[in-house]
This record gives sequence, C-alpha cells and structure tokens, in this order.
Amino acid sequence: MPRLSLILVVAMLSAFGLIASDVYLPAMPGMAADFGVAGWRMPQTVSAYLLVLALAQLAYGPLSDRHGRKPVLVAGILIYVGGSLGCASAGSFATFVAWRMVEAAGAASGLVIGRAVIADTCDKRMSAKVYAVIYPLVSLSPALAPAIGGHLAAWAGWRADFLFVAAFGVAALVKTLALLPETRPAHARSRTSPFAGFGSVLRDAAFRRYTVVVCAIYCAWFVYLTQSPFLFAAAAVDEARRGWLYLPLTAGIIVANVVAKRLLDCWLYDRIVAAGIVCFVLGGVAFGATCAFGITGVAATVVPMCIVSLANGSSLSLAVSGAVTGRHGHSATASGLVGFCQIGSAALVATAVSATAGTGQAVLTVSILVLSFVALAACVARPTVARAVDPA
Repeated sequence: MPRLSLILVVAMLSAFGLIASDVYLPAMPGMAADFGVAGWRMPQTVSAYLLVLALAQLAYGPLSDRHGRKPVLVAGILIYVGGSLGCASAGSFATFVAWRMVEAAGAASGLVIGRAVIADTCDKRMSAKVYAVIYPLVSLSPALAPAIGGHLAAWAGWRADFLFVAAFGVAALVKTLALLPETRPAHARSRTSPFAGFGSVLRDAAFRRYTVVVCAIYCAWFVYLTQSPFLFAAAAVDEARRGWLYLPLTAGIIVANVVAKRLLDCWLYDRIVAAGIVCFVLGGVAFGATCAFGITGVAATVVPMCIVSLANGSSLSLAVSGAVTGRHGHSATASGLVGFCQIGSAALVATAVSATAGTGQAVLTVSILVLSFVALAACVARPTVARAVDPA
C-alpha cells in the first residue's frame, strides 16, 4: 500500500474537480435570477463544465506519459485556480460559462493524473484496495460541497462558493509540491506519438465493459445533481438546508466502499461489481414506486437515491480500477479515456434530460431506471472468472 500522504494527495486531486461541479448547486435558482436567465439554463452550466472536463482528460494522460506526472499536474492546478477566480468575478451568464470551461480544463488534470499515480505505484490487486480507500474520501465532496456552498451562498452570495473552490485548488497545489513524488521516471516516458496507446486501450473488451458501467452510474449521479435542486426548491427547502440533503448519499457511498474493500479478498471481482448494480436497479425501482403511488416530498427523492448511491461506492470504484489497470498496458491513457467517457456521457445525458424534459420527479425516475438497466446489460454481457485480485 502506498504511504498515507500520497493517498491523501491523490484523493484531494480527485476531489477538486467534483467540488467545483457541485459547490454551487443549492445556489442555482438564485444565480438564474441574478443572471436574468431561465432556471433550466443553470444545469447547462454543469453540463458545459463536464464536457470540457471530459475532453481535457484525453490530453492529460498522454502529456503526463511524455513529460512526467508532476509538471503537467502543477500546470493543470494553476489553470483550475484561475478559472475558479474568473467564475467568482463573472458579470454575465456567458462570462460565467466561459470561466467554468477554463476551470474544467484545469480540473481534469487531478482526475487523470491521480489515477495514473495509483497505477504507477500499485499492482492490480493493490490498486483496487487503494481505490476503496480513496473513493470514500472523494465521495465526501459531492455531499459536503453543496452543504458548504449552500451556507456560503446564504451568508455571502454565490460568488463566495467559487472563492472557496479557488482556495481548495491552492491547498491542492501546496500539497502536490510538498508531498507528491514524480512517479513517472524519465527513462519510462514515452517517446512515441502521445496518442499511440488509444487503440490498444479501446481494443480491450474488459476496458469497454467496465467503462459502460462507470458511465451509466455517473450519468445517473449527475442527472440527480442537476434535477434535485429544483425538486428541493419546489418542496420549499431553502438554500442552506438544501445542501445537507446530499449527505445521506455520501453515507451510502462510504458504506458500500468499506464493504467492497472487505469483499475483495473473498469474492470474485465482477460479483462485487454486479452486487452494486443490483442496488442501482433497486434504487431505480424505488423511484418508480414513488411515481406510481404518487409519493412526493424530500424523502421520495432522497431515499431512492441513497439506494442508488450504493452502486457509486462499489461498482463505480471497482469498474474504474478495472478499466485503468487492465491488460492494455497504458494506464495513463486508459485513465484519460475512462474519464472522458465517464464525464462526457454525464454531461451529454444531463444536458439532454434538462433540455428535452425539463425538471421533475418523473424525469428523474425515468432517467435512473433507464441508466440502471444499461449498467445491468453491461454487467451480464460477458461472464468473467477473474478473481478479486485481477480486475482485468
């Protein structure tokens, strides 16, 4: 197991992109009024962020293979901090979206290079165990960020949310410079085309299968994140209290991560992934039940999503590990590709859902159900006999 300081830095790097995407969710209705735009346009700021976050990940893997992990990461963090400060100073909706895109371009560095550092320092079995430690820490960000952001927005306005994000980026930069070693030695750096590994990764059937699972779970998560603020607002929950409603989801993610880590020593790897996907489907069925029986209110939104969150804590983390540490032999490129697919699909699906169907409990229900069955189809597409020690 890598030393604790490295694990904590990687967790911080993995989290700062998610913090930036989630911190202002409770403030969205107020921001729409401030910018003078319709409420349905605010979820599209999340989608724009996610699209750039996805595309940028394709570049960071090959760049870090060629130039080393640390210098590329430092440059990305500086871009992230600058974009966050730009968001805080934006005077119009269009300017805000532009700075969000800059922020996302920097945030991608932490996601890609954090996963690559794990692959550089761990074998397949250890990588899965490290992810099981990191993901509970990372999963705190989607819950704590809206809680913090809601209180900051209520106290000092939504711009304070992005000043907080910039400060978090500065802290990540300091930790990176002080504690993160260079894990890609000069003799191992690629001298071939920076994108030469994409074909090998894409031909790996295990990579494709795990990536579909990752995408389906993450799409469901971001559909929820962009729909739920408006459902909570309709239930007369104010900004400050809205943020705390994401905390129960984190509890589900952490519990599932702890259980998955223990099961790695005694269960088949893909059996653990499948168990999480069953929870995903059950959560979708629970959403369907709330609509079928006309159940409304905050609990009708939060409780089913808590069941879905069990898949985030088990299937998502293991599927990411399986995709990155496969037999293709290109961990950084695979990290960028799985991140591109994960974030890009979430952005496209969240945009399509909000633009074509608006917001509402029925919209959220149908989205979760469809995505859960996509994950289930990928899970049962090809049985595997791989043991827990070999996620490939």
